Amino acid sequence: MRYAFVDESYSRDRYFVGAYVVREDQLAIVKKAVHTALRYAEGFGVHAAAELHGYEIMSGKDAWSPLRGKARAALSVYRRALAEIAAVPGARAFVEGVDIPRLNARYRYPQAPHQIALRHLLERLNEYASRVGDRVVVIADEVPDQQAHAMRMASYQSLTTGGYKPRKLARIEFPITFGKSAESPGIQCADMIVYLYRRVDAHEHLDDRAARSARELWTETHPLRPSARRWDP
Repeated sequence: MRYAFVDESYSRDRYFVGAYVVREDQLAIVKKAVHTALRYAEGFGVHAAAELHGYEIMSGKDAWSPLRGKARAALSVYRRALAEIAAVPGARAFVEGVDIPRLNARYRYPQAPHQIALRHLLERLNEYASRVGDRVVVIADEVPDQQAHAMRMASYQSLTTGGYKPRKLARIEFPITFGKSAESPGIQCADMIVYLYRRVDAHEHLDDRAARSARELWTETHPLRPSARRWDP
């Protein structure tokens, strides 16, 4: 059995949903990887009870306030966390996104960006599970109206996902479980990956230094063989 931990990151123009996927027997390794990353962050004054959250680390918010205004320290912490996450043997990363302005321009009554990105992600996870001959349990970060999301996604197993290439998600275990990131090291890993990819994707809106830093950090995910796409309607 594979476990896919899912989180989202978005701006006014782009919505991304990402998954960090590991085997069931690797869950303890994931927990240890997150613990090791947080122990490293303690050296910069961050409390041991902090959670890995990409935005908070890079902006020095909340539990990551000791990093505020210390860009090199934040990058060092982020890089170490990604290295630990990517070192889990056989772990994979998937990111699916949508261009929001193009979506709204093309459709008079468009579906919600989160719904679209999550559906595309589930399709990719189903394809991956078929290739490796396994099934996938999906654990997502809590979102508003999550019960409706879970019911809608479950219908894709008995019906189809619709869209250009409709398919049934036969390899996905339903219903999707929603959990708190504080209780799930895997969701924290997904957060770090999807937030960073959104930054990489938004390079045209960043200054040269920030864009370069995002690209350099992304190289740390290469052991995960990340699959990242954005739908431009």
